[in-house]
Amino acid sequence: MSVQAEVEFLSKRTERPIYYASSAGRNARHDIDQPMNIVTVNVDDARERADQDAARELGQHPSGFDLLKFETRVDNFLDQDRIESVYEPEVIDFLQRVTGGYRVHIFDHTVRASDPDLREQKNVREPATLVHNDYTSTSGFVCLQENLGAEADELARGRFQIINVWRPLTDPVEDYPLALVDSRSLKADNLVDTERRAPNHVGEIQLALHDPEQRWFYFSAMRPDEVLLFKTFDSIDGGTHPCNIHTAIHLADAPPDAKPRESVETRAFVFYH
Repeated sequence: MSVQAEVEFLSKRTERPIYYASSAGRNARHDIDQPMNIVTVNVDDARERADQDAARELGQHPSGFDLLKFETRVDNFLDQDRIESVYEPEVIDFLQRVTGGYRVHIFDHTVRASDPDLREQKNVREPATLVHNDYTSTSGFVCLQENLGAEADELARGRFQIINVWRPLTDPVEDYPLALVDSRSLKADNLVDTERRAPNHVGEIQLALHDPEQRWFYFSAMRPDEVLLFKTFDSIDGGTHPCNIHTAIHLADAPPDAKPRESVETRAFVFYH
C-alpha cells in the first residue's frame, strides 16, 4: 500500500542556506532563509517492501533504515532520571546487539508532539515537516568532538555512525508518521549543506532537493514497542556516504479524530572495529 504526501524541499541549490531551529512549545516551528517547494510524493509502506530480508550491513537494512521490536520499561520520556537510569542502558544494549558495534554513546533525546496544546503542556518540539538529514560530512565529526572531546580523534580513525532510534509514544500512530528516502536512491547532488542556528548552538544539517528517483517509505500504524532505526551519519568515505533524508508526513486518510502523534528520538554514536 502507498500514500500520496506533500513534503517540503529546498527550491533550488544555494551556497549556504540557514535553518533556524524551533523552540519547544505551542508555537514551535522552523524557518529557512531560502524559498521552499511543496512536492507531492508517493510513499510506500515499508512493511510490504519487496527486499524486506535483504542482506544487512552492520546489522542494518541496506536502505539505511529498519523497523525493529524494542520494548522498554520506561513510560514517561520526560522523566530525565528514568531516561538516564533505565532507557539509555536499554538503548545501548539494543544497538550493540543489532549493529555489532563495540561501543555506543548516547548524546541526545528529543520528545515531539504534533498537537500544540501537548507541546505547550509538555514543553516539547514539533514533528519536523521538511525534508532533511541531521548531519553533514563535516558536522558529524564536529558532533563527535563536541561530545567525546579528548577521545574523538582516536575514535574518528575507525568507522562510526550516528544512528537515530525513533519510537512512537502514540498507540498506534495514525497521522504524521516519519517518512524516509531509501539511501540507495539518494544522490550526493540532492543534498545541500545548511547552517543550523539554535539559541544555544550553531551547527550544520543537510536540506534536500527533489529528485523523482528518490524512493520514499514509511511504516504504517507504528506502535510504542517498535522503533525505527535509521542512519544520519556514516564516517565511511569521509562522511559523504548517503544517509536517510526524512520528514514527518500528514496522511490524507487519517481519521478526523486521529490521536496527536507523540514520539521520542534518541541519537547515538555507534563505533565499529
